Amino acid sequence: MKHQFLKSKILLFAIFTLATTYQLKAQGSPLVSAFFGLDNAMPFQANLLCPGALGMDGMPVNFKYPIDASTLSASDFEVVDSLGNIHIPMCAVLAPANEDGENRTVLLIGEFGNAATSPPVEVRVVGDLFTISSLPGESACSEVLNLNGISTTNVVPLAAGPSLFFAQSIEGNLDECSSGIQTIQVAWDGGITPHIIGDTESDLFQYYIGYSDSSGVLIPHMPISIADINDNDNFHQLCFSTSDSIVKISMMANTVEDPNQDPNLFSEIDVSYCTSLTSIEENLFEEGYKIYPNPFSDEIFVENLLGDEYFIIYDFLGRNIIEGKCFETIKIPETKSGIYYLTILNNTNQTTYKLIKR
Repeated sequence: MKHQFLKSKILLFAIFTLATTYQLKAQGSPLVSAFFGLDNAMPFQANLLCPGALGMDGMPVNFKYPIDASTLSASDFEVVDSLGNIHIPMCAVLAPANEDGENRTVLLIGEFGNAATSPPVEVRVVGDLFTISSLPGESACSEVLNLNGISTTNVVPLAAGPSLFFAQSIEGNLDECSSGIQTIQVAWDGGITPHIIGDTESDLFQYYIGYSDSSGVLIPHMPISIADINDNDNFHQLCFSTSDSIVKISMMANTVEDPNQDPNLFSEIDVSYCTSLTSIEENLFEEGYKIYPNPFSDEIFVENLLGDEYFIIYDFLGRNIIEGKCFETIKIPETKSGIYYLTILNNTNQTTYKLIKR
């Protein structure tokens, strides 16, 4: 009877977690877009990033959250063209957008189809590719997630111009502005240069507009300068003198261009701020037990047990992995890398911890 009561409590929590998962999916995939930037036109200097890159296709793939470079591999990705052919990249690199505060754009290099007859239409993550936690000073939060299994059909075709895919507040050591009160970092879905003849990258700040929100009325603000430039990546930092919180960034049309000299259309993006990825607030996770190691491999250890606890480990979709009476050592069956949850409970208390399998 005791175990039946405990299982009922666990089942209710698993249902809650499953509902949370659907809520996360409703927020949109962490894989935002891919940009078919170059078709058989990677420049010679790309060989520094990927030997043999000269003359290959280039495709920036853009994520909401920063990527753990130590888990990045070309075999993590598949690119599907319009004829259904699957292409494996030759290289996958975070450079040139690999400074602290960036690391959200993976440059895929290889052969991904032909722009005229078989353009790429989907990018899939098929390996264990992990995000990392955001750095102090970033307003868009992240936690460790295994992106294996996500995909996007939002592949910008070769002939289209670049657009904004990300904006966030940034401060502290990540802030490169030498003047102003607040800094907003923006990112384009591919590398950009000025489209207007005679302009340099340092001139681009005058074409950006930031908007603050006063009771539903958007108030425009022009940056006073621009930072994080001349490094050949897709990120800029906009330096604002206003103390009003910037909630949206726009860029007028025909001001920047991609490596194919395609100009941008009008582009607008909301500024991202930190929200929970799982919607399970940390204050629901009671303290008391000591769980280690985390990340784990094939077993975990539990300290401070009272002796009457029952446990269950389930995956991010609420599927039961293993359960039973809780001892100081819990052997975990072979599982994929990713996020799991451990619930420990007795007749009066229930505690849940997030576990990470590397």
